[in-house]
Amino acid sequence: MHLTIIINSIVCVIGAVAGALFAVASVISIANMTVPWRGALLVAALLLPVVFIAAGIGAWAADAGGAATLTIGLMALPWCYAVAFVAGMLVSFK
Repeated sequence: MHLTIIINSIVCVIGAVAGALFAVASVISIANMTVPWRGALLVAALLLPVVFIAAGIGAWAADAGGAATLTIGLMALPWCYAVAFVAGMLVSFK
């Protein structure tokens, strides 16, 4: 499982950088929206890179504690969050 954690860490760093770029681009798009949940989308966009970093660090901590199920869940968390955010953005476009 240690190799998986190392690969996840690399992916989380890349995901945090890409998420930050995506968040900046999304903020511009969200500013032009007229939907009532645009504030929630703005917060969700800014939290995208944070989720990648927190999940990467949390996966190391969970693996060190021996919680394999939690480790796998933390590895999947940023991807589930990103999919939910993109789905929310797509629903918001009219």
